[in-house]
Amino acid sequence: MPQIFVNIAYQRMTADGFKFLADQKLFPEFYFCADTIDTIERKTIEDLRGLVESQNFRSTLHAPFYDLNIGARDRSIRMASFERLIWAIETASMLGSSVVVVHPGYGVGPGEIDIEVWLGRAGGFLKKLVEYAGERNIKIAFENIFDSRPDYLVRLLDFVNAQNAGICFDVGHFNIFSKLPMQAWLTALGPKIFEFHLHDNDKSADQHRAIGDGNLDYQPLIDWHSALPEGNNPVLTLEQPDRSHVLKSITKIQNWGI
Repeated sequence: MPQIFVNIAYQRMTADGFKFLADQKLFPEFYFCADTIDTIERKTIEDLRGLVESQNFRSTLHAPFYDLNIGARDRSIRMASFERLIWAIETASMLGSSVVVVHPGYGVGPGEIDIEVWLGRAGGFLKKLVEYAGERNIKIAFENIFDSRPDYLVRLLDFVNAQNAGICFDVGHFNIFSKLPMQAWLTALGPKIFEFHLHDNDKSADQHRAIGDGNLDYQPLIDWHSALPEGNNPVLTLEQPDRSHVLKSITKIQNWGI
């Protein structure tokens, strides 16, 4: 079975939370919200690093995203977004995390955007961000949010043009906002998929249910993953806050045979 990560917010980064992950042979994807970023001390992050090392955890990190848009019209918001993302990369480096997941921030809901205009505002920051991460041996995985098709993400990667820039394909978001078959996304994004966010929903909302508790068809992902060359497997991250949903999802993945 592949190694599985679980998104874990700072409030759940407790001895009990880490024990649950260790007992289930899972790994953490750290998430710190804005309020935590403004108050957390460096020593606390160093202590977290000690816990990670004591459990021999691999880890990833999900960057903050609420209200952030690195290509916003307002330059102050662009700057604030960039600073938050730099913080995420620095913290990932301290924690030994190999991937930082980033919401690009274009659009506030489903619908058309002018990606070229957005890149015109975001481009310099994006390239600095990816370069900064690369210097620390960290990959940046841009996540689909309201995307109805993979085109914007493909264009973003073409623009950045960096080996350590790729995609976090969130299948729950895909299920809500895209009418394309999943195979079209997997074909378009291909080897640039660094990570999957795995959860389920009934298409009506981003419900973050256990795998199998919605109407998402995982078979295209299973087939695609099974055909990957050995050692070229993306990170698989569960995004369910409820432990019972995590355990149910693990059982589903075990039955996939990948």
